Amino acid sequence: MTSSTMRPDARDAVPDEGGGILSPALRATTIGVLALVSLHAFEALALTTVMPTIARELDGASLYAMAFTATLASGIVSIVWSGNLADRRGPRPPLLIGLCLFAVGLVVAGLAPSMGLLVVARVVQGLGAGMTSTALYVLVTRVYPQRLHTAILAGFSAAWVVPSIAGPFVAGLIAQTIGWRWVFGLALVVLVVAAVLLGRIVSGLRQELVDVPWRRRSIAASVLLAAAVLGLNAASDRLDALGIALAVTAVVLVGLTLLPLTPRGTLRAARGLPTDIALRALAFAAFSGAEVYLPRLLTDRDGLSPALAGVALTITGVTWFAGSWVQGRWDHRFEVGRTAAVSLAAITLSLIGLGAAVGAGAPTWVVISLFPLVGLGIGTLYPRVTAQALSRADATEQGFVSSALQIGDSSGAATAIAVSAIVFAGAGSAVPSAYAAVFAVMAVPALLGWLVAHRVR
Repeated sequence: MTSSTMRPDARDAVPDEGGGILSPALRATTIGVLALVSLHAFEALALTTVMPTIARELDGASLYAMAFTATLASGIVSIVWSGNLADRRGPRPPLLIGLCLFAVGLVVAGLAPSMGLLVVARVVQGLGAGMTSTALYVLVTRVYPQRLHTAILAGFSAAWVVPSIAGPFVAGLIAQTIGWRWVFGLALVVLVVAAVLLGRIVSGLRQELVDVPWRRRSIAASVLLAAAVLGLNAASDRLDALGIALAVTAVVLVGLTLLPLTPRGTLRAARGLPTDIALRALAFAAFSGAEVYLPRLLTDRDGLSPALAGVALTITGVTWFAGSWVQGRWDHRFEVGRTAAVSLAAITLSLIGLGAAVGAGAPTWVVISLFPLVGLGIGTLYPRVTAQALSRADATEQGFVSSALQIGDSSGAATAIAVSAIVFAGAGSAVPSAYAAVFAVMAVPALLGWLVAHRVR
């Protein structure tokens, strides 16, 4: 096997001098990485906030869920390719390709004259996001000493704080004043800033080719998985016998295609790495399936403006950070299995409570106060199980494990959003019963995660 050689910013050239993630040797890397994470955060939160406005202005309510699912589905393909490419050439190539694709997607989305073209642009954005996110996880394993992995992954959550506080409100305000298209323009500016900050470390991540084969079976499976997720979403448009058959077929295909994309035993949450990946996927599925309908509920039921509807996402981002910050500072004080169980229990109970509150016609402040508890739970869970999963990978498997984590998140979230769309349509899109049903159903994956959390060691 050809040995890899990396330039000065790589891990082998950055001695562990006992400092933190902002030590002189790591400061530039940390700032650049967190800037890119902030971009992903802003784009996700801003689009969730303004998508009801976009769907209304482009007459694309039927493609509302697809605008989110298409991004996640395309990301599945690029995540697998990115992980394989990172194992062969290091994180530099997928990072550069991902930044370019994301930029193109933002430009096309900002100029889109129809909802259909906007969905296409979201596909391109998903390809870019998948490439960059996997590259960042590989970068963490190669640049940071293992003792700092939980801290830098908690920093990923910290990078969501400013976008969480300002992003939803700013995006809503932009949509109300100069138009939603400028939201994509602002995201493009953030992308340029992140790329400039990353310029210094990208040049130091050159690596010679490593004799890791192309995982063609996995890449082909990722394409089938993406198609299955999109098919499941399409089933929400028709709830007749054909639609139900399509949905069942898509769910089976999702399970089968996940087998070569994740470590053996992931679907049954076998002990070790499979459980780490399964717990992240279940938690993110519950969160994502509920999150995309929260701003829509607040605008439809309560008549809030896009800026005010984003307040719930703002508070949720802060609580997500709070949970991650505690884990980043005092992870040694909390046993990981118990942490996972408590986190998933909080997510489950919060979503059940949210569904009950919406169904009972609870006031706006009750709805806005319940969802941040979901953010607290997932923020507490994420850095612990992610750091543990990455610590299990050797140098030639870092890309695979990183992509498996991302595949679990993306496939879980995309499937959950598609199921949410089916449940929403099945309830007749009525207010508030359809929303209550969505939140209640999204508690199911969190409950499954709680049941298997005892397997974490």
